[in-house]
Amino acid sequence: MNKYCFFIACLLITLNINAQNDSFDLMLDSIQRLRKLYKNEAIDLDTRLKYAKTASKLSHKTKIDSTILLSNLRIAFIHLLKKNYSFSIKLNHKNLRLAHKINDSLNKAHINSQLAYCYSLLGKQKDSAFYYYYKSFSFYKKLNKTKNAVWELNNIASLQNDERNYTGSEVTVIKAINLLKSLPNNNENYYHLFSLYNEIGLSSKHLKLYDKAIEYHQKSLIINDKISDEHENVNDLNKSENYLYAKINIAEAYKEKGDYKKALSIYKELLKDKGLLKKDPLSYAAVINNKAYNLFLSKGKNTKYIYSLFNKAYKISDSLNALYEIASVGNDMAEFYYAINKKDSALILSKRSYKIGKNIKNYQEVSRSLLTLSKIEEGQAGKQYLYEHIKLNDSLLDVERASRNKFARIQYETDTYIDETKRLGTQNILIVVIGLILFLILALIFIIRAQIAKNKILRFESEQQKANEEIYTLMLRQQAKVEEGRLLERHRISEELHDGILNKLLGSRLGLEFLSMDEDTESKEKYSFYIHEIQSIEREIRDLSHELKNTQLDADKDFMTIVKDYIGNQSSLHPFQYKINQKGTIFWEAITDYIKVNLYRVIQEAIQNVIKHAKATTLTVDFSLNSNELHLDIRDNGIGFNSNQKHEGIGLLNIASRVSKLKGTFNMKSEIKKGTILAIKIPLS
Repeated sequence: MNKYCFFIACLLITLNINAQNDSFDLMLDSIQRLRKLYKNEAIDLDTRLKYAKTASKLSHKTKIDSTILLSNLRIAFIHLLKKNYSFSIKLNHKNLRLAHKINDSLNKAHINSQLAYCYSLLGKQKDSAFYYYYKSFSFYKKLNKTKNAVWELNNIASLQNDERNYTGSEVTVIKAINLLKSLPNNNENYYHLFSLYNEIGLSSKHLKLYDKAIEYHQKSLIINDKISDEHENVNDLNKSENYLYAKINIAEAYKEKGDYKKALSIYKELLKDKGLLKKDPLSYAAVINNKAYNLFLSKGKNTKYIYSLFNKAYKISDSLNALYEIASVGNDMAEFYYAINKKDSALILSKRSYKIGKNIKNYQEVSRSLLTLSKIEEGQAGKQYLYEHIKLNDSLLDVERASRNKFARIQYETDTYIDETKRLGTQNILIVVIGLILFLILALIFIIRAQIAKNKILRFESEQQKANEEIYTLMLRQQAKVEEGRLLERHRISEELHDGILNKLLGSRLGLEFLSMDEDTESKEKYSFYIHEIQSIEREIRDLSHELKNTQLDADKDFMTIVKDYIGNQSSLHPFQYKINQKGTIFWEAITDYIKVNLYRVIQEAIQNVIKHAKATTLTVDFSLNSNELHLDIRDNGIGFNSNQKHEGIGLLNIASRVSKLKGTFNMKSEIKKGTILAIKIPLS
């Protein structure tokens, strides 16, 4: 009975597990379907948010952290799209903790970037935005996601620019540009480069480096031309908008530089686009306002035309409720009105720009408004505006300095945090390192044994080299003995000729001279003839004796004799003719035996190659000395071979090895049916 109960219990458990597995698979399928729905941009944001929340609930039931994280990330992103920035920040902090838990570096980078973006849009916590942008950059760089790292640096630079940290922004942009150079050339990377060049141009303008600003904005235009029209839209900006943006920036730099003529020529060019007002009314308003302002600054006399441009730009900005543009155009118009003595209109515009500038926290426009108001208002009110203007400028400088220090501190603290994380990671790796020590010990033993074997080979080669030198020394000694024997034999023959035969001939000549005293005319003529003949023989024997007696030997007799003897012997055994040439004087006695031994072996290897492979009928060996460098050229007229192909013959390898030992160079040139040339150069110092 118990056996049956156990069997039934096992069957029920198995069925339950299978049902759970089926349910789990269905749950994952549902999550996938919901994700597709909440990613669909055609659906309104509220509906997409409902899908995302449902997917998140199902993901929590799976108890899989990575699945939960992906679903929660989408909820935070939809809140960002809905401009619920504070709620998106709250959710992303939870997501960041979960990403750290599962060590998902890529999502840590994404979440930090999204947090930074939300903080920058809130406008109150720029230091937090900088902190999370920098952390995101660090993660992307560590993951080799260079494109994402560049974009985060661009965001940091923009933030620094907004906070008037122009030098810091410039440094960040240059860092981003250097990273971007490692990426392939495509539309997206061109757009990033365009944006970076414009960013550094803006920083340069604020630093009053106007020529540099113009240069970088013009570089951005060159990059913009490289963007292909096939996929024109990149991050909601296209080539024509890029062009307009860069051109306006260039014109503004010319304006700040005081070159109003060039600035006006740019605005004139931009206004040739008759469709600009319809396509981009806000940019059109900026162009005509800037044109009017440059005409005013250049002391243009057509005040009615300037007024019409200002008025049109102001109305367009007001109709679009573009607060920054209203404040900026209003300040420009106020300066114009004040200059033409319409102080009431200037006062109204300045006060409105002042109010809007404060609301949108654009303190540069607030400062401009205060300066104009201080000129318009008389008495104490004007002074009050001026004091406020000075105080605001001082506070802006303080903020600029503080932001520089603050961003530097945040960067340092972030780097410190990352270094600490690396240190903790190093501790975790310690176990693996210890495990590798045994492997390294075994590898070291193997290397030591291999080194011992290598040393044995080196000792053998060294001993072989010494043996070669001893053989060469013996050859020299043998040659010296042969030469000594030859010299002694020449001396003996010379003495025999001089003391023996020559004396006998001398006696015969004296006898014949005595007989010549006979008065018989015919006898005298015969005796005289024989005497002349004997004298001629005497002279020849004497000359021969002196030549044999001559002990002078050529300076190169030793080594060259050995080479000539060897090649002569080989020529007698094999059918080839040879020539040995020595160009100039070579003092072989001053050349070390080590060099001569190896040269002799090289010649032996070359002759053997000629005999075995080349089938040559003529051979030429040339020696020459050039700038303390000994040249050896060996030519044959054999069948040749293709020298461009790899040849692994032992002969050529031996030649190359010996030349290498002498620290020389070895070149070989050969063509089929055109023979072979070996050119060897050996330094003598």
